[in-house]
Amino acid sequence: MDYQMYDNSHRENREQERNWNQNQGGWNGEPNGLSGGQNGAWYSGGYTDPDYENRIIKDTRRCFSRTGFVYLAFLAVSILSQIGVGAILAATGLDERLGYNGRLLVTMLSMYPLAVPLTGLLIRWVPARGKVGQERWGLGALCGFFVVSMGVLYAGNMVGTVLMAIGGAIKGEPIINEMQELIMSMEPWTIILSAVIAAPIMEELVFRKFLLDRIAGFGHWTAMVVSGLVFGIAHGNFYQFFYAFGLGMIFAYVYLHTGKIGYTIGFHMVINFWGSVLPLGLVWVLKKNAVIGAFLTIANLMTMFGFIICGVILLAVCWRDLSFQPADDGVSGGKKRRAVWFNFGMILFFIWGAYLFYTSL
Repeated sequence: MDYQMYDNSHRENREQERNWNQNQGGWNGEPNGLSGGQNGAWYSGGYTDPDYENRIIKDTRRCFSRTGFVYLAFLAVSILSQIGVGAILAATGLDERLGYNGRLLVTMLSMYPLAVPLTGLLIRWVPARGKVGQERWGLGALCGFFVVSMGVLYAGNMVGTVLMAIGGAIKGEPIINEMQELIMSMEPWTIILSAVIAAPIMEELVFRKFLLDRIAGFGHWTAMVVSGLVFGIAHGNFYQFFYAFGLGMIFAYVYLHTGKIGYTIGFHMVINFWGSVLPLGLVWVLKKNAVIGAFLTIANLMTMFGFIICGVILLAVCWRDLSFQPADDGVSGGKKRRAVWFNFGMILFFIWGAYLFYTSL
């Protein structure tokens, strides 16, 4: 079977990577997009200006420190918005009129009108580096990435569940999967409006488009890991972290190459539907008919392992066809990596994320 990842051939993509031009990076000339507006002297083997690397490291540290502050603000505003709206509903008596599901829906959606536009505004504080691609992918490529995404979803969920089971055994009591409990307590229409429609649109704007439009020039691997890690930490618990991190990297790869946020929104919607509405339907069937429910449970388990196996096979077969653009400044190594992660803004974001994870245990 031909699981071609791009409409263009692998050789063409690799040639484009070697000839990464000035509009996208700096391999054939001086690097572009530095926030300080200064480019070091450049040639094909490296840079000659002894201060060039120091300027790049400083620029990188500043950019990602600001990125950390932006997403720390997103988390803080999201949480405070939900707390504030919940308090208003309780004080006015509207929580009783709305009922359990209505109250949940209003509270869950309340963070988006403020947190998402604020993030879109604050992210402009981060100097833009590079541009996302404009590749045209066919249906085969999109289906291939969807299969890999589903495999990552199931595998990451298994990792989180096993680790929490071990943690519960050490703690002496089970660690509750609060999100799963919440989903199981909601009506299908509430789940569809919040988890299947609203969340994918808003989260893909915040964690893919807003972010990657600013940091694409730091190289695809850096952009993918940052997007995935920030997305995973924003979920605030170990049950969801592992698959959110993996899916975040995959969605980032898709957006970095295609520039089509609609692709990742579509993936996200289908995955959230698969992981929330379908399990709720399975529980309903089990209550109505144990035999049919047992059959569907077995079918669901077979589907889960099928996606994991097919995802691994697809990655192994198509890995050489994947293309990862390097940083547009030509600088790499330990100092550059430390500048990405060990800066004031990112450290504060990680501390806040650690607190959220701790309180979820």
